[in-house]
Amino acid sequence: MTSLFSTRLQLIPLPLTSLEQLAISRTTLETARGLEISNLRLSGDHDFMAEFDEALPQYIIPQVKDHPDHWFWYTHWLVVHRELNLTIGGIGVAGAPDATGQTMIGYFMDQKFEGRQFTTEAVACFLDWIFQHPDVKAVVADTPTQHLASQRVLQKNGFQLVGAVEEGVRWERRRSQPLVQV
Repeated sequence: MTSLFSTRLQLIPLPLTSLEQLAISRTTLETARGLEISNLRLSGDHDFMAEFDEALPQYIIPQVKDHPDHWFWYTHWLVVHRELNLTIGGIGVAGAPDATGQTMIGYFMDQKFEGRQFTTEAVACFLDWIFQHPDVKAVVADTPTQHLASQRVLQKNGFQLVGAVEEGVRWERRRSQPLVQV
């Protein structure tokens, strides 16, 4: 699996060795990949990175090991600013599409790069790749109710509000839904 590219971004899927480097530290991974050292800071939920750091060895790495032929559905993808050669966020899928053809995405962006359409661009690039797989019928994303900027990213990428879930609100983009840039 190779990287995905958009106008300003490169989305890099991390194979097992890179995930193991990330589990040591982000600096270890970025050094090994020849990237500038990032100092990611997220606005809003300060527990998110702690949750991610916990999920890495407990979910992501085991899933990548368990699915060697389809690891890219389970791994973490770096969102890299091409011009700066700098990690500015992350994106991923919660796994291969289920029996109904649905999968879930999640993403985060460094607060220094918010408000400049980088997240919208990363999600659009990732959706282009996801919908190249014929088994995918729908992509969902859950956002906290108060994360209006994240919800706007989803709206710009053609997602429709589905309703309330435990974590906040669920959004869905079906294969047949056109992209609505507002």
